[in-house]
Amino acid sequence: MTEAEPGDQYEQVLDSLTAFTATQKELARAFARSARLHTTDADAIVLIIEAEQRGRPLTPARLAERVGLSPGATSILLGRLEKAGHVERAREGSDRRVVTLRSTTTINAAADAFFEPLHQQLGQALGEFTTEQLALIIRAADNLRTAMETYLRDCESTPKD
Repeated sequence: MTEAEPGDQYEQVLDSLTAFTATQKELARAFARSARLHTTDADAIVLIIEAEQRGRPLTPARLAERVGLSPGATSILLGRLEKAGHVERAREGSDRRVVTLRSTTTINAAADAFFEPLHQQLGQALGEFTTEQLALIIRAADNLRTAMETYLRDCESTPKD
């Protein structure tokens, strides 16, 4: 048996990551169905929760960028999420003009109920790797993300015909 060429292995890694991303998108749709939300609403909620967990709550403008909506459409989305009791707009910190988005305990409980079993399964799947192997996976994922972010910035800065 011959060893795979590096180019073949690169393709296999990228194919696996593409499949992983597609599965993440399907999980987001499943969460939306379970919470009886439109997929865009569920995407927004997940982004808001993730930002809170990182200690950097989103602003409406940043959410608009992340979900790919206009500021007006994002305002309508946030109004819908506020009315449903899923999100709150808050003025925090020293600059009271800045609005941040916070998820409510109700939607957090729904997200936890949906995603916690998955989190446990993912932990089990990663449990077979050593600390050194996990560090290598993290480094590879970070390198790929950085390359994609650079490419995206280049695409956005390229003048359109």
